[in-house]
Amino acid sequence: MVLCIIALPIFALLSIFSLKYREMTKEAFRCIFRTIALKPCDTGLDQRIKSKFTARFMWWPALARGIYRHFTILSWIFIILLFASTFYAGRGFYYYAAYGNCNGPDSNAFCIFNALTPESEICSVTGAKQSLYPEKASVDGAQIRGNPEGKVTIIEYGCFSCPYTKEAEPIVRQVLEDFPEVRLAFHDVPLKNHPLSRQTAAAALCAQEQGKYWEYHDIIFENQESLIDSPYIDFAQQSGMDTAKFSECLASDKFEKTFNNTLAQAAEIGIYGTPTFFIGQASLVGPQKYRTFRAIINDALDE
Repeated sequence: MVLCIIALPIFALLSIFSLKYREMTKEAFRCIFRTIALKPCDTGLDQRIKSKFTARFMWWPALARGIYRHFTILSWIFIILLFASTFYAGRGFYYYAAYGNCNGPDSNAFCIFNALTPESEICSVTGAKQSLYPEKASVDGAQIRGNPEGKVTIIEYGCFSCPYTKEAEPIVRQVLEDFPEVRLAFHDVPLKNHPLSRQTAAAALCAQEQGKYWEYHDIIFENQESLIDSPYIDFAQQSGMDTAKFSECLASDKFEKTFNNTLAQAAEIGIYGTPTFFIGQASLVGPQKYRTFRAIINDALDE
């Protein structure tokens, strides 16, 4: 019966491609069914498999005899390994789906399933070269979120009208919630190839003047698809701002110098797409998995 248990899934898979294995699948199933019913297996399939397998080692008679005599024990070992590998592979898939790591929720170890994850996409910065200089990234001029005195700083260069910056938002917020030792320094990079970038960036800075930057920041990303309708005043009202002051600020060009300085800084660092993150000397381009941030932050906290 042991051989039939092993043979059944193998022959069932091979039967997709060959009629010969369909008959053998039926034999394996019959053998298992009769054994469960406390009847002897009458197909002879187990003996044929045993003989064919042993015949492959006839070039070493002593080894062939040993395999033939202890074939049942070897079969049990094989089936235990088969079930164990199936269990651990299934658990790995579950962990990967639930926690983003096939080794469990608190593991930073290598996970073979990482190869299944496609590379992150970005909103390209026109004319930029793909060569980053993380040592030039700075918190100067950035908006700070999280622990102002945090031991670890995530410097993000994003764009309010970039869908990939929006995609990264939930993970970044989760990281700040789970790691009280971390602060976020957010630089808005108004991309020239995104027509709404500068207007949206200006609206956020107008909100900052009234102490409502992060409230406005969150509303923008939550409603990014409606930016084309210029709902900035509505957003300001939702954030509890003085809409008259906000409108006056938005109508001015007071932030042009700020935008140009941010773009110049991004170019010096080598930013070629948003979002881009820097954690110490680590550079991350595009939306990232939670596990990626967690691993880098844990390493930084251990230093």
